[in-house]
Amino acid sequence: MKTGSETHELLLSDTSVPDLFIVQYMQDLSKDATALYLWLLMNGNKAFTEKDAKRFGLIPESDIGKALGELVSSSLILRKEDGSFLFEDLKKREVDSYIKAAREGDLSDGTALSADEKARNVLAGSINKTFYQGNMPYLFYRLVDKCLYEYKFDSPVVYSLFEEGRDKRIHLSVTGMYSLAQAWYDKGYNDPERLSSYLSRKNDVEGMISLMGKLTRRRMNGIDIERIEHWVNDYGSTKELVEYAFKVNEYRGNITMKHVDDKLKEWYAADISDIDKAMVYENERKTENQTKIRKKLAKDNVWKTGSEAGIEVSRKEDDAKASKKEDPEDRDEILDMFGNGDEND
Repeated sequence: MKTGSETHELLLSDTSVPDLFIVQYMQDLSKDATALYLWLLMNGNKAFTEKDAKRFGLIPESDIGKALGELVSSSLILRKEDGSFLFEDLKKREVDSYIKAAREGDLSDGTALSADEKARNVLAGSINKTFYQGNMPYLFYRLVDKCLYEYKFDSPVVYSLFEEGRDKRIHLSVTGMYSLAQAWYDKGYNDPERLSSYLSRKNDVEGMISLMGKLTRRRMNGIDIERIEHWVNDYGSTKELVEYAFKVNEYRGNITMKHVDDKLKEWYAADISDIDKAMVYENERKTENQTKIRKKLAKDNVWKTGSEAGIEVSRKEDDAKASKKEDPEDRDEILDMFGNGDEND
């Protein structure tokens, strides 16, 4: 390993880092793995050991093995049988990949350029300039060919694929971009019409993420976004419907995403897909609940009628009271107390 100068000199040397590392590999590495790789390059020797890596004191010794393993799995360094490590030659591997592709193209394996080579070059050049500032690695050119000639994507779809990769910040990840292309192929997004439906739903999701961020006054996390995608893709919910689902939960005080999710799920089960139907449904539920409450209050009321309280008067007693008449003798005695007008006649 290069140990550096022991004299008090300014550090004015340069470390050569392949652009391929910056464009194609660095995004997928952790901070520790990236820093360790650069320090190893700066120290010059092609071969090094784990002990050499620990000598830097760059990261905790307990994390050195993990960082080296990450570099090995990313094919940036190679572990030898004796436990030492070697740097992979990224430039040579890029050239070898290009040569191999050219040979396979001669064998017509489905990725060779067809008669519309000029259109393909215009598309690839536009992608290179727009998303990679003219530094697109060859593997992404291969991805363009794979999309055009194997997946049968229309050119606008291929361009949109790289737009999507940039929006998701995976356009510098070979694995991420190839996985995204495979996912689009599996879902049938190979022509502008089918893709437009997907992009429309994507815009709906983005708008709904912004809406829920304002309503809940917090940043949406990964689980929140998955819920929102579920609302759009599976329930077909609109922003208006989601906002109403939030408002009907206001009585709770602290409204969570699950409260909104439960309400949208309830409406979906009731075949409700627009806000007008949802309002009718909620009004009917409100009326039903108010009726139930009144009945419950009446049942629990302490001021009850005799019948509700279990006090019953027999029919015979009622009939006796209704049929009872004044005794004539009693009436005469009362009148006599005040004098009888007949005596003066």
